[in-house]
Amino acid sequence: MARLDAWRLGAWRGLQSRVAEVERGIDAALRAEWDIPLNWFDVLAALQRLGGASRPSDVAVELGLPLSSLSRRLDRLEEDGWVTRRRAPDLGDFRAIEVSLTRRGRNLWRAMNVTYRRAVQDGFARELSDEQIDVIHEVLSVLTPEVEPDADVADDDLEL
Repeated sequence: MARLDAWRLGAWRGLQSRVAEVERGIDAALRAEWDIPLNWFDVLAALQRLGGASRPSDVAVELGLPLSSLSRRLDRLEEDGWVTRRRAPDLGDFRAIEVSLTRRGRNLWRAMNVTYRRAVQDGFARELSDEQIDVIHEVLSVLTPEVEPDADVADDDLEL
């Protein structure tokens, strides 16, 4: 196992700093165009990736969030009519809750996704070659083996 030396620590700090900078840029773009923060869009996008409906615990896992943080976001998204929560007896547990995108929420995600993708392109992807993107995926597979490239089939054909 490699020791944590200045070179490795510098790589971590650089990565952490750049990711935060890109996220701030994405958040600013979403707020400027939609007046909605990135962390709300992330919930809509996670639900979209999960087929439009899921248990809150699955959404929390998808986002890497504590359930309590997600619950506050869901409250706000539900207030605005972008998601609904309902009992899901078909899941075998009558206490289970399912969160679903509403039609309005799906339409909002679809429209916001154009802004999101443009901001990711500007802040991240534009500067990287296909080979460098492959290296990032390789590194991610070592650090988190369950991570696979995000394949948003429904939006792969969008023009940026």
